[in-house]
Amino acid sequence: MPEWFLKTILILDTSWVFILSPAIFIFYFRKDYLALRFALITAAFFLYGTIIHPYLKEFDNGIYVYRYLVWALNDIAWMALIAYLGLKDKVYLWQCVLGQLVVIMAPILQLFRLVDRHLWDLSYSTYIYKTLLPFINIGTVVVCYLPLIYILTKDKKSPASQ
Repeated sequence: MPEWFLKTILILDTSWVFILSPAIFIFYFRKDYLALRFALITAAFFLYGTIIHPYLKEFDNGIYVYRYLVWALNDIAWMALIAYLGLKDKVYLWQCVLGQLVVIMAPILQLFRLVDRHLWDLSYSTYIYKTLLPFINIGTVVVCYLPLIYILTKDKKSPASQ
């Protein structure tokens, strides 16, 4: 296999983009452009984070400041873009609000980790950070799939109504 292909597969495998791919294809084929836009933007931010991760760790080696600021700003930028698109009716407003509620803890957690490591010189945030951040990412992926779950449950008719 070509080297570029293997690197692309590795990036997709280590990011949440691979998990979001079925949602992107389903929303595209169903012509649900509001849900597709939400999933594509989320996938783009996940992909961006996966691509810059090794370079950011190398740049921030021994300092441990910039990585938390970059990740917090990345989450805030995602929230701002989704909020803007929600207000302009380019994504579902309910999905926008749920996404905001799920992701709001991420920048707070990143900044808490920064303060905990440098100002207080403690390690209280280590387990909280390593536990909550994956749950926040999983919650974001679940919010991307919610329109699909809604479609699947809406299409079923209850036996009592037939």
